[in-house]
Amino acid sequence: MDIPLPVSLSEVVADGKIGQSGVDQAFAAQLGGILGVEFNLDEGATHAEVRINRTSGAPFDTTGEVVAWIQNNQLTWESTRGVDLNIPELQGTQPLSDNLISAARTLYGNAPAFIAPFGSRGQALVIINYLPELFDARRDLIDGLPGLPRGTLRRALSSYAAFRGLGIRIEEDRIAFSDGTSLLLRNGKPIELAGGLGLREVRADAAFMSAEHQLLFDAISPNYQLQFNASSRTAQLDNVHEVQAFPLATIEGNTWKWAWSQPEFHGSETEGVARFGFDNGILLLTTPEVEVADAQEFELINVAKPILKRWTHAFVKDGDRHIVILLDHPRLHLPPASFAAVEATLYQPLASDLDRQRAVASYAQLRGLPFDGSKITVENRQLNLASINNDSDNDHSGQDH
Repeated sequence: MDIPLPVSLSEVVADGKIGQSGVDQAFAAQLGGILGVEFNLDEGATHAEVRINRTSGAPFDTTGEVVAWIQNNQLTWESTRGVDLNIPELQGTQPLSDNLISAARTLYGNAPAFIAPFGSRGQALVIINYLPELFDARRDLIDGLPGLPRGTLRRALSSYAAFRGLGIRIEEDRIAFSDGTSLLLRNGKPIELAGGLGLREVRADAAFMSAEHQLLFDAISPNYQLQFNASSRTAQLDNVHEVQAFPLATIEGNTWKWAWSQPEFHGSETEGVARFGFDNGILLLTTPEVEVADAQEFELINVAKPILKRWTHAFVKDGDRHIVILLDHPRLHLPPASFAAVEATLYQPLASDLDRQRAVASYAQLRGLPFDGSKITVENRQLNLASINNDSDNDHSGQDH
């Protein structure tokens, strides 16, 4: 695929963002830990000798090119590779930024970069003449897609495919690479990579178990009051019960921000959500901020529950934002299943894009109930799913009218 020359700094950054993420992962794994970096640069020269001292094993020796000088928080370009692009930020002296360093790496094939101190001359931005053997594309994409400049997704993916020597096919809701990697899109935004446990599966697996816990919570505390203590990870429920409380995310305006990405929740127990997202290629779990509409559509609260094995959620107002909290306390644990409770749970609405059969099977397994594919046995009585499905459909049809 022919990629037009970039016309802005953000496009140059996007061209290298995913490839650089892959390079950094592979290089860090290859070195196994860096103790320090030594540079040998003659006065007036742009060619440097570089020695990287590692935590174990012999030093890694290579060479590098000085592409810019940094002094007083300003970057002055030494390299002329960006001049022909006619992008102002790629020539002369510019305010120092991470985007400029990323752009420099893009101009030099996404190779690793180091900043070397050189006394009165300030610091040299050195791009080394080495690329490590890269991991698979799936891993690069999971790590590199979050944080892309807005509106650059397709360009970034095309540039990454060219960098890795892969073919790429771009469709409305899917972008596929010739190595078999496939990225699923919704409304032009990356949602997940095919091949892992997908969002729909996780949502279905969680749907009814979450619903029954919320029914119990509503029965215990229909108009709950919650005072959250972030430092102790506890909350006072209705000024009666002290419960464990784990911040999952904050909602402010149109932004859902995962707790694992926020310093104030450092060490959050909900970091497991991000790890699960990395393992399964679910990008909505690995991206620090997503739109609230997406968090609602993809039921991210429910998605988190089976991952963290905490099934009750609540909201706490905190200034201009709300904190989404997962709660745990013996009173919030489900009692043994009863016919009435299971029936009420299975009447709860299920998103139309989810597999009801999978959702019920998962719920039955979690509740330890026999399920033959059409009936659940509870208290020696059989609950026929067909009748529930028909009733639910009829109720939904009435609402549509």
